[in-house]
Amino acid sequence: MVAFIPPSCCGAGYFRRLRRALGDRVSFRAVELPGHGRRYQEPFLTEAGPAVDDIVRQLDGPVDALYGESLGAYLGLGVAAALGQSRHPLLLAASNSPPSVRQRIRTEEVRSIETAVAALTEMGGEIPAEVVSDPELADRAYPLIRADLLLSQSCIDLVRGATVAGDIQVVAGDADTALTRLESWADHTTGRCEVARLPGGHLLSSSNPSGVAGVVLESLARWSATPERSAR
Repeated sequence: MVAFIPPSCCGAGYFRRLRRALGDRVSFRAVELPGHGRRYQEPFLTEAGPAVDDIVRQLDGPVDALYGESLGAYLGLGVAAALGQSRHPLLLAASNSPPSVRQRIRTEEVRSIETAVAALTEMGGEIPAEVVSDPELADRAYPLIRADLLLSQSCIDLVRGATVAGDIQVVAGDADTALTRLESWADHTTGRCEVARLPGGHLLSSSNPSGVAGVVLESLARWSATPERSAR
């Protein structure tokens, strides 16, 4: 089973196009945090520990791989460290710089929809312009964006020094200019770390679902063929 953790401000439905591209070739499980998607009525989580625990409860058992995009990459690293399963999962970390090289997000300066969008954009995130210009949309979006920025900083603090035993496959869009030092994801694993660059932007599963699907399948095939993994 492969678990998919969406980017900031997105619910499980974000992975609809990627799920179609993968078809029935993987057992697909998209998770959803409180305040997002179908869980929109639940209070937001702004601390990484409770968010990781929430995802672990949703999984309710071992996984072969975790695919996390943007904020989801850091949550995926936290979940991989927390699972404690004997068969270490593969982590596919997409659309984010390694937490070990991330600068602090100036969350204290986020006091309006404009500053929230600016902070998210600086990290590579994308918010439609009409969200800022439409007062009703802005009022609804601001609490979500601010909460996910706070969660992002908490995740950076949680996993900045984290190291897992499972392999890490980094996935990056070639038009995602916010990314830096992707090779330093290797600092977060005692296993293998490889970087794959694909055509596409920051929201990679949306802009290039077939390319992401190909990386997911190829990475799983390599992971399964590794003697230490397949013997378990």
